Amino acid sequence: MKKLTVIECNYCYAAWDVRVEDGKEIFRSSIRKYQNPRAVDLYHESSVYQLAGLPVEIVDVNYPSGCADPPYKALTRQFSDLVCSGVENGNPVLVAGGYCNYAPAVAGGIQRALGRDASIGLVWIDAHSDNCIAEDSDTPTRLVGVPLSVMTGSTLENYRKTVCGLENPLKGENIVAGDIRFATETNAAHLEREHVVRLDATAFQDEGIWKKEIDSLARRVDVIYLSVDADILKADYIPAYEKKVPYGHDIDTVLRNIRIVMETKKVCAYSLFCVDFDHYERGGPETYLNGMQLIAAGLRGWR
Repeated sequence: MKKLTVIECNYCYAAWDVRVEDGKEIFRSSIRKYQNPRAVDLYHESSVYQLAGLPVEIVDVNYPSGCADPPYKALTRQFSDLVCSGVENGNPVLVAGGYCNYAPAVAGGIQRALGRDASIGLVWIDAHSDNCIAEDSDTPTRLVGVPLSVMTGSTLENYRKTVCGLENPLKGENIVAGDIRFATETNAAHLEREHVVRLDATAFQDEGIWKKEIDSLARRVDVIYLSVDADILKADYIPAYEKKVPYGHDIDTVLRNIRIVMETKKVCAYSLFCVDFDHYERGGPETYLNGMQLIAAGLRGWR
């Protein structure tokens, strides 16, 4: 029987980074546990996962005692494995915790389940382009700064293949990214070079433009992976975010755009990242409630 597979992560943001020296990818990572009430606690108490109208299986990403692999490798690979298992079983997959550095592993899990030749579309809803090129930097690059460029095959090839499980990069023309209002000229040039469909803040707010591009994407791919970062919202909605990110959108706009993606009936995995940075004292309940609204909008689309 089909279920909703929900993936949660027991570890908080720990600023993992990578540098490339003589072609070798060198990572730095650590484990940081939550100290405060978590967003997923609210999700459980509110029974939000039941909105998909399916039996629910919740699986946790854990770092076992004595694990021989460093955290970046072990946890990222678990995301890929759990997504792969869910999709292989025909389940819609919700990633209800974690941070956008795990997005390539979600894409990798989908590809492993469906095969390398599967046409995977990506809808990337984020304030940032997150497409830095680690090989071009003289200083370590945060892993949250590279997920989009990893998925397009522009950086960290070994990490993409062996850790995330994404053997073949996603095609840029099968990626719709909005609003990515924070992108350097270099980042923007990379997006253009990879033929990523970029919808700026104005286009993101225009229902007609958004729906046209999403429907076009749905017609040319087998499945869609929807990835949302909470920083797409106005800062007032997410006071417990890691840091204030200006110029965000009203929640009604974001909810509408999520629903439009779900209405394609092509979404096999949906991730909501960066809701919980363990800053509960800065407005955790409000932040988590608004994150839950974004989750609910997606889950109702799977009914």
